[in-house]
Amino acid sequence: MRRVAIVTVLSGALAAGVLAAGPAAQAQTKPADNLGKAVTTTNQGALSKKDLISEAQLSGQPLTAKEKASVQAAEACRYYQRTHGYKSKSNGKWIIAVTNRLTWCYNGSYVTRYRANFKAYTYNKYKFVWKGWAKKKVTHPSNWAYATSYAQGAFYYTGNKHTYKPYANVRGYRNGAYTFAYGG
Repeated sequence: MRRVAIVTVLSGALAAGVLAAGPAAQAQTKPADNLGKAVTTTNQGALSKKDLISEAQLSGQPLTAKEKASVQAAEACRYYQRTHGYKSKSNGKWIIAVTNRLTWCYNGSYVTRYRANFKAYTYNKYKFVWKGWAKKKVTHPSNWAYATSYAQGAFYYTGNKHTYKPYANVRGYRNGAYTFAYGG
């Protein structure tokens, strides 16, 4: 049985800042309580302005005229997506996971627009009870140097009565670079 929660946050103008480097496509950390193996996957790329506008329309959250203008004024747009959670040791399928996708447009001086999509996944909603978002937000500083999206889910495991809180945070900068943090 599967349970998926999808949330989208849409905001107007923003700005980004310094530099960052990308990780390997998949990283592993030591599992907690022998639940499974902790795994992180990534996906990233550039987006054309037309694709970004179309993507917003298809998601049911079309851009306003002001937001479309900010996208058109940007030099470039890109996205970075990180999924972090636990996979089964026996079959390699996701047990629980949190996905955070940040899409931002920038012009070298500022982040001009951003959007964050969050998704939580549990393979078995009776064993891993979704308790909601411990943290789910997207912010930026007053100088519009970057945008940061935070996603942390809470899953209660009925087997050992422990709550697992995987998280994935993504920051996009005004020059198109990004940084990230994950764990839990």
